[in-house]
Amino acid sequence: MTISTFADPAPAIDQTDDSEDIRDQLRQSLETVLARHYSFEQRRDAHESEARESAAAWSAYAELGLLALSLPEEQGGLPAAFADIAMAAETMGGAMTLEPYIPTMVAARLIAAGATPAQQAAWLPGIVEGRLRAALAHEDDGARPVLAIRHGDGWRLRGRKLTVAGGDSADMLIVSARLDDAIALFLVPADAVERRAYRCFDWTGAADILLDDVDLPTDARLPCGEDVLSAALDEATALACADAVGSIRAANRLTRDHTHTRRQFGRSLDSFQVLQHRLVDMLIDEAFAAAITDTAIAACDGSDPTARMRAVSAAKVRVGEAARLVGEQCVQLHGGMGLVQEYQAAHLFARLGLFELSYGDRNHHLERYAALTL
Repeated sequence: MTISTFADPAPAIDQTDDSEDIRDQLRQSLETVLARHYSFEQRRDAHESEARESAAAWSAYAELGLLALSLPEEQGGLPAAFADIAMAAETMGGAMTLEPYIPTMVAARLIAAGATPAQQAAWLPGIVEGRLRAALAHEDDGARPVLAIRHGDGWRLRGRKLTVAGGDSADMLIVSARLDDAIALFLVPADAVERRAYRCFDWTGAADILLDDVDLPTDARLPCGEDVLSAALDEATALACADAVGSIRAANRLTRDHTHTRRQFGRSLDSFQVLQHRLVDMLIDEAFAAAITDTAIAACDGSDPTARMRAVSAAKVRVGEAARLVGEQCVQLHGGMGLVQEYQAAHLFARLGLFELSYGDRNHHLERYAALTL
């Protein structure tokens, strides 16, 4: 099945000169922070530290207001479009940051969209200030899906969630659970569950979550429906696409620099026509990936859930194809040094490879796109 590169037309969104200027300034500020905290050596040192990430960078994100974007102003948030969060995700993807920015923002936006004022007040100010982290735990273990039952004056959850992005460092988990014939969402303190934390092969953090008869008060349940959960999952996928676009851009820059400086037979590698064709193919895929991601981001800010789901699935497939091509070509054009852990190419390859397998694989999104289109 062939997916249109640009999927559905994006819904109209306000793109005033002021909003673009503010976004550009925010991008420049974030690039300055990453230049200060995320050289290749600093990233390695952060990974090898006890926290396995950069605490200084996370504090800087909060100071820049990145953790407040689009959240309610009464909870410390800042007025912003979803595209502003995507800009931050793309910029961080280029630097291969290790902090759980996307999982935290997805969870925060879900709380803002579907929680009571009291639930928002309990969690959002801490997230905005960088003191608290949250993650959405949705992927069930097929043998032990999470079930919720009424227990006394509250709820009891049992089951297991797998591969929760950001779950290794989250202070609070938004857990989806089967309740009767529907899916309900619960706010679960991380210290109430058993979690197996680990680092993925791109060094970002995740965890498997075991809920062994976890008892929760009545007000732990979010008063929203599955539509809010569906939107949050699509937002997570769209932001992952933006992160991948950032990594694709970084891989292309690295490859262009290498082929321009590396010489063979008395000439730079980029002077050979066959390699020029490969470099052009990589740039074309970068452009396609960026364009279709922009469409998905705009659809997430729209009001049509079918258009949103279709645009996000189209983006996940097409950006996944670009991630594979660019990642593989980046490694191959670098030769043996493209695989060593002491060089950026291998890490970009790992990040792009993990993206392709996360948030639903190619077959899942092709099937969803077909079901929504045919």
